[in-house]
Amino acid sequence: MTIQNNDSISSSLKQNLEKYSENISLLINKLNNLFQDKILLHFQIYNCEGYVYNTNSKFVATNSVPRHIEHMISCKENYILLRFFCNIQEYFSKNDHNEFCNELKNKYNCPIFFMTPYSDSYEIEESFILKPNFEIKIYIYENNIKIIFENYNENLSLYEITKQECNFIFSNPKSLKIKNIKKSNKKLVLNENLKNIISQAQNHMNIGDCYLANITSTNIFSKNNNFISAHDFYEAWLSIYSRFGIFYKDSKKALASFSPERFILLKNNLILTEPIKGTLKSNQARPTQQDADQIWSIKKEIYEHTLVIDLMRNDLYQVCEPESISVYKPFFARISGSFIQMQSFIIGSTKKGTNLNTCLRFMLPAGSITGTPKKRVCEIISNLETNKRGYYTGISGIMEINGDFDTTILIRSIYMSKRGVYYGVGAGITSLSDIDSEFEECELKLNSILPVFESRLHDSFC
Repeated sequence: MTIQNNDSISSSLKQNLEKYSENISLLINKLNNLFQDKILLHFQIYNCEGYVYNTNSKFVATNSVPRHIEHMISCKENYILLRFFCNIQEYFSKNDHNEFCNELKNKYNCPIFFMTPYSDSYEIEESFILKPNFEIKIYIYENNIKIIFENYNENLSLYEITKQECNFIFSNPKSLKIKNIKKSNKKLVLNENLKNIISQAQNHMNIGDCYLANITSTNIFSKNNNFISAHDFYEAWLSIYSRFGIFYKDSKKALASFSPERFILLKNNLILTEPIKGTLKSNQARPTQQDADQIWSIKKEIYEHTLVIDLMRNDLYQVCEPESISVYKPFFARISGSFIQMQSFIIGSTKKGTNLNTCLRFMLPAGSITGTPKKRVCEIISNLETNKRGYYTGISGIMEINGDFDTTILIRSIYMSKRGVYYGVGAGITSLSDIDSEFEECELKLNSILPVFESRLHDSFC
C-alpha cells in the first residue's frame, strides 16, 4: 500500500505563534480587565496534517479533490486564526432545540452559539446564544501576522480605545516562556460500570437494534464552581496546540475545549462535515507512518469509521442536492498531538434556501457522537448512560454576517454549570469492539487532558 504524508504544518508557523505569544497573553489580560467575563476566545489551526489512505477502484471515495472545493479542505492552508469576541451578551437560552433553531433565524451580527447534543428530556443544560459587540482577529502566518477589527454594535469610543491598545501591544513581538505542564502521577479512573454499559450496547447490536453506538461517561471534577481563567486556557492551548480552542466563562457556566473535530461548515453553498472515528495513541511524540498503518489494519476501526461515513452521508441528503454528495480523503489519519485520529471529508451542494437553522434541525445530534441508526441509538444511549451529557458532545458554532457558519463538536473539554465542573469521555462501540480495550481507550483519552487541568484545578478533583 502506497501512503502519502501530507505534512502541512511547518515549524516556522509554530515558531511565529510563539514569537508573539507574550503579546497575545497581554491582550487577553487587557480584555479581561476591560470586559471581565464578557469575552470569548476561539482559536483555530487551518491545516490538514496527517497520512492519506490509499484508495483504489473499489472505493466510491477519492483522494483527488476538485479545484472548486479545495478551499473547503484545508490541506494547502497553513495559518492560525485567533478570534477574540468582546463585550458579549447572552441573548437567548433554551433546552428545546426547535425553539433554539427558530431563534437563530433572527438577524444577529456574528452570533456564537453553544448547543447541547440533545434537547428536552435528554438534557438538563440550556443551549445559549451570545452576541459580540466587536471582534479582534489575529492571523498568524509563517512569517508575519495580520490584525483585523470588526465593530458589530459597539460605541465608537470603547471600540477605538481597544483597537489602539491592541495595536500598541503588538507593536513589537514578545515571546512568552511557555510553561511545561507538569504531568501528575494521579490517574483518573473511570467507574467499571462503563464496561457493563458497553456490553449492554453490544447486546442491542446482536439483536439488530443498532450497528454503532457512541457510549460516554460524564463525571464531576468538583461540585464547586472553580474554573480556569482565560489566561490559563491560553497557556494550556499553547502546550496542546489543538485544532480548535474555545473558552467562555460567566458567573454560572463555563467551557474550555481543545476539540480536534469539526461538525459542519457551510461556505458558498457548499457544506462539509468531517466525522472522526478511530483513535490510536502513538509511542512517539509525533505519530508516524507506522501508526497510520497500524490503525488502518484494525478491522473494528475501519468498520466503525465506514458506518459513520454512511450515517453522515445520509444526514447530508437532508440538506443537499443528492447527486452532489461526495467523500474525499477517506480514513485520513489526522495527527492530533500524539494521537492518530481517522477522519473523512464529506461535501455536498446545499439545496436552495438551506441555512444554519435547516442544517441544525436535520443533522443534530452529530452522527460521530451518537451512532446508527441515529434515532434508535439515541434512545438506547439515553437509557444506558448514567449521567446526562450536558454540553459534552454538543456543538459550538459561529455564524458569519454573510450566513456562512462553522461548528465544532465539544469533546476533549471541561465544563461548568449548576452541577459543578465536569468532563466527559467516550468511545464508538460496534459488535467487533473488545470491552476491555474500549474501556482503556476511554481512560487514555481522559488522562490525555488531565495534565492540562490538574495543576489549575488541583483542589477541585474528587
